[in-house]
Amino acid sequence: MTEQAVNVQLEAEVLTRSSHSSRTSYAVAADLSEMELKKILIEKIKGNKSIQRSDEQRNLDKALINAYESDKIILDTYRETVTLKRRCDDDEDKDEEPSAGPDRGSKRRREGKEPESASAPTKTATKSTS
Repeated sequence: MTEQAVNVQLEAEVLTRSSHSSRTSYAVAADLSEMELKKILIEKIKGNKSIQRSDEQRNLDKALINAYESDKIILDTYRETVTLKRRCDDDEDKDEEPSAGPDRGSKRRREGKEPESASAPTKTATKSTS
């Protein structure tokens, strides 16, 4: 297989796998794509163990596997943090009722365009004489 054919095959497999993902964040999507490529490459390396490789190549393969495992741990931790934050934000949103704002309508009342409602309490001014 030529390098170009391997790249085409890897890209097609990554697109197939990543098309099922519902991630919207560009950074997370980029990390996932990179992780998918590393995973596919590691699978290919493990599948070709019978091939004679130099010590340098074996060391590079081990380094790639270690980097993949580290990235996977970080990404799993990040995902849990985002999930927890989303759940907290969702809980806060459920507790709050949508408000119209503190002064909505008061400007119109002040300008005389909207009459004050009859149910609004009225202030009565009383003067005390001493």
